[in-house]
Amino acid sequence: MINFFKFIIFFIFYCNQAYSDELVNLRFGSNEEKKRIVLDLKRDVPFDHRIDKNIIEIIFKTKISINSKVKAKENLDSISFDKPKNKLVLKFKRNIFNTNIYLLKKKQNTYSRIVIDFTLKNNKKRTIVIDPGHGGKDSGAVGLYKNLEKNITLKVGLILKEKFKKQTNFNVILTREKDFFLKLRNRTKIAKKNNADIFLSLHADFNKNSRARGISLYTLSERASDKEAAALARRENRSDLIEGVDLSGESSEVTSILLDLTKRDTLNQSSLLVNFLIKAFKNEMNLLQRTHRYAGFAVLKSLDIPSVLVEMGYLSNKYDSKLLVNENYQKKLADKIVKAVIEYFNWKDKNNI
Repeated sequence: MINFFKFIIFFIFYCNQAYSDELVNLRFGSNEEKKRIVLDLKRDVPFDHRIDKNIIEIIFKTKISINSKVKAKENLDSISFDKPKNKLVLKFKRNIFNTNIYLLKKKQNTYSRIVIDFTLKNNKKRTIVIDPGHGGKDSGAVGLYKNLEKNITLKVGLILKEKFKKQTNFNVILTREKDFFLKLRNRTKIAKKNNADIFLSLHADFNKNSRARGISLYTLSERASDKEAAALARRENRSDLIEGVDLSGESSEVTSILLDLTKRDTLNQSSLLVNFLIKAFKNEMNLLQRTHRYAGFAVLKSLDIPSVLVEMGYLSNKYDSKLLVNENYQKKLADKIVKAVIEYFNWKDKNNI
């Protein structure tokens, strides 16, 4: 008889666990920025969740049933329930951002609630790391008029920081704000430490061809786009030899190694950013022929941060050398970079990337 009662108690408990938890309703709410979906349940139900672009999965830890009246609407494209896995799948019409999912316990309320807050735009601040090339004992290129690359890159970097600060959705970090030496590997470490969304390295190099002038943009590649690009990468990477560390390895073949270590998506994003930079520059500023070039710069090796080296011009050219120390030109250059970066992120938001 005792065993029979134990069985009855167990059966009742099991039935309650198996069938009494029900998703009763989905409610929707929103303001100008934040959207909300509320899942009403008969009881407090523990759960896990997973978010992937335009999909949210709610994996319930106790068995539930779904009211047939629960339908997709508003920003939802579909609702499905995987009964064997006890998993609710919400598919949205577009990618969602800034998602926050939490449980409000039933207490004295009619229902327990799982609340899903999200936005349709990525409103988080983007972190931009600006890297003024060279510094300290490493002067970089020396121009025709004895102008030092390290001073020009720092000046443009500081101007860029001030201009980005006027944009409310950007957090800007400079790898150096004064004239000091900084190893190449430490520049990329700063970007990683701050979870940079993009990394821009500023340079104004010397070219053996004194007629060469104009802006060029470099991204990482397995092989340099030409001998000139390879030679430039070797010169820049060897700045670490001042401290006895050569991040380029023993030869320019480091470019092949770097590509093996670099994610394809990051390379694509770097190239996309270059396209926006070229678009911003091309009508009002002089561009080097074949503006987008490729080489194994050590500062471009971050695995998950789109990175571009901006060669602002050549100090070996009499025209560029004068422009690069002109404050009006420096401000104009900075304006174009800011414009390109804003358009790059706007495009990513529009396409939910």
